[in-house]
Amino acid sequence: MAGVAPTCDRNATIERVDKTLRVLTAGGLRGHLGRQSGVTSAQALLSDGSDSDEEEWDTDLEGDEQPKSTYDPTGRTLYLRACNKLGIVPASYFVRHMTNPEMTMMHHGLGPVGVQAISLALLYNTTITVLNIRDNGIGEEGGEIIAKLLRENYYITELDISENQVGARGTLEIAETLKMNNTLTKLGMAGNDLSDKEAALLCSALLVNSTVTRIDLSGNKFSNKACEYIGALLDESYSLEYLDLSWNHIQVKGAQRIAKGLEGNMKLKTLKLAWNGVATDGAIALAKSLEGNTTLVELDLSSNRVGDEGAIAFARTLKNNSSLESLYAAKNNITENGACSLLNAVMQSSGSTMIKIDLTGAILKDDFHSLVEELKIVKPEMVVVTDICPEPRSRADTPDPSTLLRNYLAREHVRVVDLFRRLDKDQSMQVSVREFVEGLRKSDVGLTAFEVEKIIESLDVDDDGEIDYSEFVSIQGMWKSPESKGARSRRASRKI
Repeated sequence: MAGVAPTCDRNATIERVDKTLRVLTAGGLRGHLGRQSGVTSAQALLSDGSDSDEEEWDTDLEGDEQPKSTYDPTGRTLYLRACNKLGIVPASYFVRHMTNPEMTMMHHGLGPVGVQAISLALLYNTTITVLNIRDNGIGEEGGEIIAKLLRENYYITELDISENQVGARGTLEIAETLKMNNTLTKLGMAGNDLSDKEAALLCSALLVNSTVTRIDLSGNKFSNKACEYIGALLDESYSLEYLDLSWNHIQVKGAQRIAKGLEGNMKLKTLKLAWNGVATDGAIALAKSLEGNTTLVELDLSSNRVGDEGAIAFARTLKNNSSLESLYAAKNNITENGACSLLNAVMQSSGSTMIKIDLTGAILKDDFHSLVEELKIVKPEMVVVTDICPEPRSRADTPDPSTLLRNYLAREHVRVVDLFRRLDKDQSMQVSVREFVEGLRKSDVGLTAFEVEKIIESLDVDDDGEIDYSEFVSIQGMWKSPESKGARSRRASRKI
């Protein structure tokens, strides 16, 4: 983890990066990266011995030693010098993985100064194409720096700056960058508390951009007003294929505006609207929009207060729609009437391409389960997920939920105690079940709702809706391997 430097003036930091970018650009950075040749004047400009006219642009990165003549395509040398000048400890993980195409540095506490050092290195790096710095507290200042980086680096194709509070200034710079960058294909800006104004900026930029195909804007504060811009984007976009708007403040009117945009859309394949307030009327509008839509493959309306009328509207659409494959309608107000309508529509439509319907939380009885058995005969590839029939995993040796959580912690180099502290926002040594579920969702652990419930059952021992610190750390006891347990049993037997 990078060390934390003393707080420096925002304007001074941004000015240093701007100056550095001007120096590097003056040295022919883009041509240099394309040629991958020897040392350039851009590198020489960073030394004390530069005679360039750009010498007035003091980058604060000048060292006492002359730069080596060996070309460094990783930017490692510049990164270490930058950390030294900025007064921070280099992130060892970043240094070790600078030659890998994917750089995943979630939860490393980089901050705006740490991300400045990384960005300077990435000006030279020609290997990294995927940059994930989710949850690093980079703030608006860091968002501006990353945006400026993407105006010079044409190797990065995927960027995730979710949960970083990039704010209005950071979003403004990102939007400006999207108008000129033609290599970025995937952008993650979830959990940044973005408002309707930021939605307008991003949608305006995406109308100009022709390369971004996937964008995650979940966990923000987009309301019905933002859906005006989103609807207009969907109506005109010829590149966007994946849009995640889960966990926002979208209600009926907002869903209707999105539906209007979907009517003429010919590119979007996945739309996620889970955990909003779409309600039944919003679902009806979305269902109607799909009557003429031939591209949407996946729609997630989980936890949106959708009733039977909404499900019946989708049933009518499914009789004529030949593109929708997956419909997620879990945790809504759907009863057996609406659920049976959906299954009947799938069975009666010869052109239906549906392969999955999630109805977890629906109130279902025997008639529905009989219909499921019939559907298995007519469409054996069809998966219907309910509370009684949780979503199956494709692997034969399905790991238990606690093992999946352990694998996530190991992959991200996070300790159990650190995960608890991250979830315990108020430092009360307790985490509510809701906070736990939302925290796992944002961390992308890869657990189904059924598996999360199983973990909660094992952790919330006293069933009070709160997971205490002692209960949480006890999860490590679940990770004892069968072999070690067997060895202990054998030792105990010998003692007896």
